[in-house]
Amino acid sequence: PRDEPPNQGSDGGTPSNRWVDFHGEQRSNATHQSRTDPEALLAKKGPGKEARLAYAAHALMENHNGLLVGLQVTQATGTAEGDVVPRLIDEARDDGFRPQTLGADKGYL
Repeated sequence: PRDEPPNQGSDGGTPSNRWVDFHGEQRSNATHQSRTDPEALLAKKGPGKEARLAYAAHALMENHNGLLVGLQVTQATGTAEGDVVPRLIDEARDDGFRPQTLGADKGYL
């Protein structure tokens, strides 16, 4: 939890994880935070899946040959892709990439 001080582990240095059995407990980014990586956010990959501390990676690919044209890693906010993709396309255009079509996965907002 965000407002709880870290516990000391049995070796006296590393914080311990007292939340070993957390099934049924509601957790959210507002109430919980990683002690080792505070910028990581809880995210789900799909309905009914467990939430994990994660980041989102956004890849701009060239369809014909499958080449990576642009890549950016952001916080997993759930809406980051809609903000990042236009920027990735603009940066690729500045580098001389001239897309004629654009495809997106079903999760694109």
